[in-house]
Amino acid sequence: MVYRKLHHTRALQFSVVMLLAFVSIQCRSRKNVSKATTTEAEKIINEIPTEEKAKPIIDHRFPKALSRKMLENEFDYKWLNSKFSANTNIDGKTNSFNATVRSRKDSVLWISFSILGIEGARILATRDTVRFIDRVNSKFFVGDYAFLSEILNTEVDFDMLQAILIGNPVAFYDDDENLRTYIEDGNQVLSTVRKRVIRKSLNSPSEQNKLKELVQRIWLDNASFKVKKNVINDFNTNRTFEGNYDDFQKVDSLLFPFIAEFTITAQRTMKVNINYSKVEINNVQQMPFNIPAKYERIK
Repeated sequence: MVYRKLHHTRALQFSVVMLLAFVSIQCRSRKNVSKATTTEAEKIINEIPTEEKAKPIIDHRFPKALSRKMLENEFDYKWLNSKFSANTNIDGKTNSFNATVRSRKDSVLWISFSILGIEGARILATRDTVRFIDRVNSKFFVGDYAFLSEILNTEVDFDMLQAILIGNPVAFYDDDENLRTYIEDGNQVLSTVRKRVIRKSLNSPSEQNKLKELVQRIWLDNASFKVKKNVINDFNTNRTFEGNYDDFQKVDSLLFPFIAEFTITAQRTMKVNINYSKVEINNVQQMPFNIPAKYERIK
C-alpha cells in the first residue's frame, strides 16, 4: 500500500509538471494572429495540384501565406473526448500514466490522470478558473491562473492548455516581417528569426545574448500543412522546448497526431512520449467534478 501510494504520488507530480512545463516555455511566444483576407500568396498555394504539394512549395516572399495555411488546418472541434498513455523521463527517472481528456472548445477542459485504472488526480479548467483534485493526498485547489503563473514565473492561460493537449500550433507573430521561411529536411519551416542567425546563436554564447525574444521554428508537412515539429529556444534562460508529432490519423475529416514526443531542456531534462488510443469529437461530454468535504484546500 505504501509503495502504491508513493508510485501514484510521483506519477501525479510528473504528469502535472510535464503539462505545465509545456505551457511555461511556449506561452511566452504567443502573439495575436489576424484572420487576413485571401492574398496573392494564398491563391498561389491553393492552385498547386495535390500531388505537387508533397514537394517543397516554399516561397520566401510569402511567409504569412504559410502561416495562414497552418492555422486553417488546425484541429477544430466543438466537443472532444480522448485517451492517451504517457511515458516520462525526468533526469533518467522514468514513469508512466494514463489520461482521459474531455473538452468543450474554448470553454472547459477536464483531465483525469490514472495509473493501473486508479485515478490519482483530476483537473477542471475554464477560461478564468482552475480546479484541481489530488486524490492521493486528499487535497484540492480552486483559483485563477495567477496561481499557476506565479509557480511558473510566466503567464499561463486556458488557450495554451487547450492548444498543447490537442497538438495545435502556438500562434505566430502577426507582422510578416517577423516571419522567415526556409527548407530543412525536405519540410517547410516557419521561423521568427533567419536561419543563419539561429545557427550562429546555437554555436556561440555571445550571439545568444543578442536575441532578447524567444526564437520559434515550426516544421510543416508539405501536403497537409500540419505541424510536424515545433522548437522554441529561450536563450535568455537557456531553455529549449521541442515537440515532434507523428502518426497523423483522420478524426472525422481532420488530421490528428496520435503520437507526440516532447523534450524540455532547462536546469534538468524532461521528456514525455504520448500515444493516443482514442480521439472522438463533437459528442456532448460529461465532466463530473466533486470535491470531497474531508479534502484539505491548497492555499
